[in-house]
Amino acid sequence: MVTLLDSRQLTGADRRPAAVVARLQAGMSSRVWLREPTAPVQVRLDAWQLGGLPVLRADVVGPLAVSRRRTPPDAPPVVSFYVQEHGTGRHEQGGRRRALPPGTLAVTDVTSPYSFSWGDTEGAGRALQIPVARLGLSVDVVRRAAPHVADSPLYELVRAHVTQVTRDAERLSADPGWPALSVATVELARALVVSAADADGTTCAVPGKTLLARIRTWVDQHLTDPDLDAARIAAEHAISVRQLYRLCSAAGFSPEQWVIDQRLEGARAELARPGGRPIAAVARSWGFSDPSHFSRRFRAAFGTTPREWRDQRPPPMTSPGAGARARADVE
Repeated sequence: MVTLLDSRQLTGADRRPAAVVARLQAGMSSRVWLREPTAPVQVRLDAWQLGGLPVLRADVVGPLAVSRRRTPPDAPPVVSFYVQEHGTGRHEQGGRRRALPPGTLAVTDVTSPYSFSWGDTEGAGRALQIPVARLGLSVDVVRRAAPHVADSPLYELVRAHVTQVTRDAERLSADPGWPALSVATVELARALVVSAADADGTTCAVPGKTLLARIRTWVDQHLTDPDLDAARIAAEHAISVRQLYRLCSAAGFSPEQWVIDQRLEGARAELARPGGRPIAAVARSWGFSDPSHFSRRFRAAFGTTPREWRDQRPPPMTSPGAGARARADVE
């Protein structure tokens, strides 16, 4: 676990409400404000990573609110699965407002406009963030599904799963079974989105979508195979390389870059664990035969070198291609 901010540890003028809000906003890609400008506020924001999936927990005392109005055009779409821990949250997206009592699961496309606020006294919640590309679905499907997740028969199953994995993220991320757990979590999240998007009786399935999900799962399980490439992926799924590229293009990514991104995430997670193998050995095991090439790729994706990451273990909040800026959205 990495604590991104704990206002109780601040001193002097840094503890003033405006200073706390400014500090919190500096590490986020959303606007942050107090609904009552002079009201006292306390904030603690913690972060983990579960198999390349950021997990965040926010504990707030005071009338704090966040909103996303604009997103950089090159930002990859991300969906948040947020569970209200205590207090009542207030969520708005797409013209729909709802209260979130404790135990409620809310799904938010955090690259689209939204707003969220905690109760007037206190509140806390945990969020699991999944890049839309890993779900193998279009952004339109995610946006159609988000308002209807509570209507899906899978809602309770996924709510319980997200509650558990975000509650125990630190312990689970150190378990040797975390890669399989990460795949299972993504598949459950995908199933909920597909189910909720069909809540109005209009199926969201399109040809190839189920196949693409199977391909993603298979690739996640074979990321360390040295011969993993487009030809092998296509052969394993009885399709041509051209069909593979067409499927991936329709979903908005290239198979090569996707494999590289996932390998980088796996290497980063391994390097974050203390007492691990040498960096060159980690690079080779994740498909990078040239340590210098690995270091350049790693720095381009995460804004730090593998050695700096291992020595400092900063918060694992970015996605490949997103640069060094932390993505600390809690909704």
